[in-house]
Amino acid sequence: MTQHQYSKQVNIVIDYILFNLEKPLLVDELSKLTTLSTFHFHRIFTHEVGESIAKFILRKRLELAAIILVDNLSITVTNISYEVGFSSVNVFCRNFKKHFGVTAEAYRKINTQQDSKNSQLMRKKNTLDRSYFHYFCSEKSFINIKGDKKMECKFEIKELPELHVVYYRHYGAYDLMQEAYGKLMQWVLPRGLMMPESKLLSVFHDNPEVTKVESLISDACLIVDTLVKTDGAINARTIAGGTFAVGRFEIAIEEFPQAWQCVFQLLAEHGCQIAGVGYEIYHNNRDEHPERKWIVDICIPVMPK
Repeated sequence: MTQHQYSKQVNIVIDYILFNLEKPLLVDELSKLTTLSTFHFHRIFTHEVGESIAKFILRKRLELAAIILVDNLSITVTNISYEVGFSSVNVFCRNFKKHFGVTAEAYRKINTQQDSKNSQLMRKKNTLDRSYFHYFCSEKSFINIKGDKKMECKFEIKELPELHVVYYRHYGAYDLMQEAYGKLMQWVLPRGLMMPESKLLSVFHDNPEVTKVESLISDACLIVDTLVKTDGAINARTIAGGTFAVGRFEIAIEEFPQAWQCVFQLLAEHGCQIAGVGYEIYHNNRDEHPERKWIVDICIPVMPK
């Protein structure tokens, strides 16, 4: 089996883990998602990711808990511990303090005081009932964000369909995804999957305020009509549809962080709670824009608070 094939096997398991953190995640069962033996899978996973699968699962659960602590003050620490997959609140509290250096209660207090909830990048939440809330469309307007920066944004709450994508996974800083897109293009172009109307999409699985930069996970994606068979390090999956907050921008490459900040500010102002992983959809080729700007939708799944 080649290195690319090993990467593909590992990514299948990571995808499952990221969207099932609340469930029991046993190495023996996870290895069955691949064609590898449990021993071989554990060794390959550690080599590919840089940490054992047990440490990876523990870290992802703790990072998710940190996001929930700040994003939803109504949920108790005990309930959060169960929601992210711990069977014991004592085990959760002990591991949380070891990982973040403070207790869960202290982490919530410190980060709430710092008003950090507007900068949360993702939120995975499946256990609460969802209800409908006010739908609105804000025509293009200038939004003031921190530092007196003004961003022009069209902000909507709307239903988005599910999306089929092929993707190449990137580890590390989100602004260094160019190589991942290069690898993706090397695969899709010979297969005729890149059409004039095709759109690229970036999925961001982690919050850079919580996860160390070297451990950030993102996916460089191409939207396709139907799921296709992939090989090598390229994978395919379906991104769930649902209710999303969508901010449309026309921005230069250096303005992306401010655009995300703008969307989080609008989410807070309209009482929206993040309910999943956010992504960007690109509607143009920057090189063809007269000002070399991207026309991009920042899409974040939401639920009412």
